[in-house]
Amino acid sequence: AQRGEGDCLALGGLPCATCSRSAALARMAEAGGAAPALDRPCRAMVALLIALFANAVAMASPFPFAPFLVLHYGLTDDRAEIGYYGGFILSAFMLGRAMSSYHLGLLSDKHGRVLVIEIGLLSCIIFQLLFGLAPTFGAALAARLLMGLFNGIIGVAKAMLPELVTAAQQPRAMSAISGMWGLGNVAGPALGGLLYGVPLFAGVDAPALLPTSLGAGLALAAR
Repeated sequence: AQRGEGDCLALGGLPCATCSRSAALARMAEAGGAAPALDRPCRAMVALLIALFANAVAMASPFPFAPFLVLHYGLTDDRAEIGYYGGFILSAFMLGRAMSSYHLGLLSDKHGRVLVIEIGLLSCIIFQLLFGLAPTFGAALAARLLMGLFNGIIGVAKAMLPELVTAAQQPRAMSAISGMWGLGNVAGPALGGLLYGVPLFAGVDAPALLPTSLGAGLALAAR
């Protein structure tokens, strides 16, 4: 069924132009007219892609420096145990996502996709900064877990896609989503590896603060 111009609220406050355009295309198709080519993605689609990129950077930036963070916390000097503890840092985010994905999906169906995306971006801002400032291993784990717990961006993005583009554009739009997620998973570790250990503030013993602050800035810009 086609969405009408009054259905914007169901999408969490998306611009009415999106619904109006879909309704206009449907009316033109019914009248036998040719629908205009939509060469440029709508603003909502662009914003969604930026949010996905920021989310992927937030998730992946600790990949290269997690073992060094274990050494920084003084948990162990054993190389095998460094990998063991580093795995907890990396997996905590995905554990949080696994715990909350179903509930965030229900929330997006009830109150709109945009709300869940805003919550996810806010979690990337707050908990990335807390992760960068974490004084202990337990605090770092808690920050990563909570960032994943409140983050449902990738699932909602895939559900939101058919609501933003026409059926003919969906394959290209899905490719853009996958590509942007992959780009973020490349940029995140690259930035984390380059910036880890670079002091952001003199006297602050937080070697991960600079890459996590940059990731938080990307999430802030995506909002």
